[in-house]
Amino acid sequence: MKQRTGKWMIRRPAKEPVEGIQNAYYERISERLGILQVIVYLSLFAFVILSFLGNTDLITYQNFYHFFKDLNASAESVDVLNTDSVSYPTDTEQSFTLYRQGLAVAGNHSVTAFTAAGRQSISETVSYRHPVAVGTGKYLLVYELGGKQYSLYNSYTRVYEGETSYPITGAAVSDSGMYALISSSQDYTSEVYLYNNSFVMLNRFARSGYVTNVAINEKGTLLAMLTSKTQNGFFATELAICEPGATSYKATVDVDQSRGLACVFTSGTTVSVLTGQGVYSFQQNGKALNAFSFDGMILSCADASRDGITVSLRTSVMAAQDRVILFDKQGRVLHEKTVTEGITQISRSGNTAYLLSSNGIRALDGDNGRTSFSQMETDQRVLLAASESEILLCTSKKASYIKLFD
Repeated sequence: MKQRTGKWMIRRPAKEPVEGIQNAYYERISERLGILQVIVYLSLFAFVILSFLGNTDLITYQNFYHFFKDLNASAESVDVLNTDSVSYPTDTEQSFTLYRQGLAVAGNHSVTAFTAAGRQSISETVSYRHPVAVGTGKYLLVYELGGKQYSLYNSYTRVYEGETSYPITGAAVSDSGMYALISSSQDYTSEVYLYNNSFVMLNRFARSGYVTNVAINEKGTLLAMLTSKTQNGFFATELAICEPGATSYKATVDVDQSRGLACVFTSGTTVSVLTGQGVYSFQQNGKALNAFSFDGMILSCADASRDGITVSLRTSVMAAQDRVILFDKQGRVLHEKTVTEGITQISRSGNTAYLLSSNGIRALDGDNGRTSFSQMETDQRVLLAASESEILLCTSKKASYIKLFD
């Protein structure tokens, strides 16, 4: 040490360069991973090239334009809706459904859709006597009940128009874009036509009874068909499960001795079924999971969605009470409650059921039994559960957003 200008300074030795520690084992691992990375990139590049070459008919400016515009429209979402209501053209007959967290309205002369933020995204002209809208999937499907015409829409425009040979009696759409139509034919009581997301028919299933409902799981790997027919003066309902493109059924199950009303995939491989006598759930191989009998009670109304089935039962047509039961995705009883309002419509989101009666709407939380009743005008209104805390109440002119649970 030496002193300089009254301060002591410590002379430190200069740092010597430190050479990196090398390990032959880790160097070999690094080289192999580097080679693997190159192989993965080359494989991805080859896959993209082969996909383009194999689908040159789909690679058009219009398809790219539709894809990116639809992606932009479907990505629009909000935590709190910035509108209290939305308005649409009035028609003699109207069908309402939720589509991509927004609202879709199909009328005799127009199809109108709104995003989750309340912005109008679709306004198309149609000519349907009895329009029906199905919005639980990639596409919004609108068909004429008892007619032969149908249309498919994405988030902002019509993407396909089709026509069947015989009248349409039902339909379903999957998140994958696959869709099914129920119709009839010259030789069979009912037929189900299954199409992929490019509107190409994959299967045509002939059924000897009346197909009352169909369902497709989210990935488009399973189709369920509910068929009812009369035997000795009584209904008998059968559930058939199959894979798209297959020539035989994966499973067929005799459900019960009543009319089949609805079937829905509550998970990728679980089907819940509603009939006039009970609620049932099955695995994809036809194995029964759970069953609930109504024990002679009368089914007054119900809702069947991917969250589960909800029913309202009465001891008689003139009964003053309704027994409301929420079932989970496996067909087990989640919650039940007796109410005195006289339920006319049910709509469910998650584990919350909304019950419409002549003098108001009751919200029922199936997780904890919490309930809330709001008195309001409900005559000639259609109830849709927008979320577990909010509903849409639709008239012929407009739909109002109403929050029942905080």
